[in-house]
Amino acid sequence: MNHIYPTLAKAYEIIESAGQPLSFEIGCISNMLISPARISSFKNDDLYLKYITNLVKERGNVSFPEKKEDYDHYFQDCISLKNQMMANQADFNESSWLNYTIFLLENLKTPYYDTYSSTLRSLERCFSNQELFEQTLQTFYSVMIRSLGEKLDFIKTIAGYGLAFKKEMKQNESLLAGILVQDLALFCNEKNFWLTSLIPLLYHTDVFSAEDINQKRFLDYFLQKELEFLQITEEKELSSYLSKRSIFFQEHRTEAPSDLFLHSGSNRNLKAQIIQSEFLNTYAYNMNARNYITNPAIGREQELSDLELILISPKKSPILIGEAGVGKTSVVEGLAYQLQRGQVPSLLKNKKIFKLTTTSLLSGTKYVGEMEERMKKLMDELKKQPDVILFIDEIHTIVGAGSTENSNNDISNMLKPYIDRGDIKIIGATTSQEYMQFLIPDKALSRRFYPIAIEEPDSSMTLQILKETLPSVEYETRVKNTFSAEKTNVILRTLIDLSTPENQPEDRRTRLPELPLTLMEMAFSYAALDSRTTVSQQDFAQAVRHTNLLKKEIRLKAEQYFI
Repeated sequence: MNHIYPTLAKAYEIIESAGQPLSFEIGCISNMLISPARISSFKNDDLYLKYITNLVKERGNVSFPEKKEDYDHYFQDCISLKNQMMANQADFNESSWLNYTIFLLENLKTPYYDTYSSTLRSLERCFSNQELFEQTLQTFYSVMIRSLGEKLDFIKTIAGYGLAFKKEMKQNESLLAGILVQDLALFCNEKNFWLTSLIPLLYHTDVFSAEDINQKRFLDYFLQKELEFLQITEEKELSSYLSKRSIFFQEHRTEAPSDLFLHSGSNRNLKAQIIQSEFLNTYAYNMNARNYITNPAIGREQELSDLELILISPKKSPILIGEAGVGKTSVVEGLAYQLQRGQVPSLLKNKKIFKLTTTSLLSGTKYVGEMEERMKKLMDELKKQPDVILFIDEIHTIVGAGSTENSNNDISNMLKPYIDRGDIKIIGATTSQEYMQFLIPDKALSRRFYPIAIEEPDSSMTLQILKETLPSVEYETRVKNTFSAEKTNVILRTLIDLSTPENQPEDRRTRLPELPLTLMEMAFSYAALDSRTTVSQQDFAQAVRHTNLLKKEIRLKAEQYFI
């Protein structure tokens, strides 16, 4: 052991030079990371001393854990990464490795540490371009911090395939990064939707409920198919690669493997989500068939529960009452989102929500009787489709719609008997003022509806809504948010603070969360307009400066809020 003594002594000298012998961080480094056993296992004394020096230097920028086993795990990961980098690089990049050891320590106390460590080691072997590697790692990290449980396993699996992909890629690291990020987006952004979309692309199989799919198995099959395509393609650009990959998958579909499904006998065909009715699909659209990247009804669990309860009850239909911008339509979209995933009471399992607008029904009805005939067809279709729930936004507009000088037989009067008998279920939505003005005076209509109040969320709930909607905005704009969690919170809180009633024009007043959501979406759209892949603070300033939903004096100060 005597040969270790000089290195051990130098390590303690580094600790002494820090000049803080009683600090917790120095104590952690000294007691947990300096020992003869650590030096022996490191097998590189000079680098070990640089490692200790770097830890001492960066001690104020990380949070040290309190358990010895955490340090054992971390130290072993640092050695594994060092050995890997030395084996895979002609010139070992010492400074990069030292930085990565700090990245690992930063994440040591997080629940996704193992996934981060595994992803770091998996991806590092795939790239000689350090900048591209760190950009790709940052994307994986951004998904990790919003993920737990099964999603972390998916992230680890995707990163683990990187090296196999690289072998087939003729050193095209830019395309490799694009493929890895694309697959990450597919399987970690509301993967249940993607699963039910991707299966018919790979197999001669109807689309099944995500509940029936062995998701981990499907990820393995998908990545194997990716590898199979990589072995025959020479594509250099991601867009061309993805296009040809889709065609390849389609042309080489096979029968689905038997172990792809958790319940081989259930086979719940999600084509049942699509109603084959020309009339319904002409005058309404199926909300269940939409692509919901994230839950549209964040923080509305009680309202959704109330909505489900009224829909199950035999005689009443629900009506959502709340001011403009509070998220009435989002609550209905939240129910469609849960229906897609089968996360509803059994009596609602097969329901589909169709959104109807009165203008679509009235459009083109010039002559007496045309509107009545169209309504009769609608009711007949709904009676044939007992699993359809009709959603009428701005439901107050049905009062008087379609009536003439010679007849007061408007849409509301035509609907009453069907609602009363329970033949059809309707979800209505309107504001408090219009509910009092149009529906309450019509006692025969209003008694058929049970009101559910949708209140404006407070600023804390609005912040949660904005944060959880971010992945959806990123997906739709193809622009990423790369700010830290703390910086993201600051920006989103600024949007919320700017959205107070006193900052809005009198004639364009809206409520939370609509205005800050709109500003956030605009910021990402400005980045997309410039063909950039990340959003900047300048984009948020642009969104505030150019909106007509804020007073002029607020817009003129846009720069100072963000820059």
